[in-house]
Amino acid sequence: MTGSRATRPEQPRHRAAQPWVRRLLQILRPTPRGALAATAALLAGILVAAGLAAGSYAFLNSQATVASAVTIKSGNLALTVQYGAGTAGSAATIPTTAWATMLPGDVVGQEFTLASTGTAGSSLTARLSATSAWQIRMAFGACPGTQLTGAALTTTASAAGSISGNSSSTVCVQAALPPNAAASVSGTSTTFTIIIDSTQVPS
Repeated sequence: MTGSRATRPEQPRHRAAQPWVRRLLQILRPTPRGALAATAALLAGILVAAGLAAGSYAFLNSQATVASAVTIKSGNLALTVQYGAGTAGSAATIPTTAWATMLPGDVVGQEFTLASTGTAGSSLTARLSATSAWQIRMAFGACPGTQLTGAALTTTASAAGSISGNSSSTVCVQAALPPNAAASVSGTSTTFTIIIDSTQVPS
């Protein structure tokens, strides 16, 4: 076997890839940046989906109606006076015979009923419609055997106590002929009018 070359096994030959194939492989090959972008996009999609799911609860609502059974009414003030067995009303008359034949220094009292038929309590004032030679006093309660304390009424309103709503009280009105009264009024009777006003007391 002289003069001849030893035969070598044939090595497989690789053909160079075409340029367009290399570009395709580069495009399809995953890169860290591409993977990160895909992950970010996926996370963003999850967050948006979660946001939409959470936001959907804002459209849920409920409503309940409560009906009130309370009736609102205004209060009112109303006074009536009644003498003896007479009819209660806005005015009452005490007969002049109750004050007849009075002498200087005499004190005569008469009782009447004052009622508040309104719902509100009130404070009271009292005054005379005209001046009088007699001293006229008024106070809550039965008439005493002596002269009532306090100043006599005049034509200027003065405090006269208070009364609750839907209640009644006995009131004493007393006439006294002063000891220094003129002789011309001795043995005579008197007429006078007491005006009682009421003002609501805040509750």
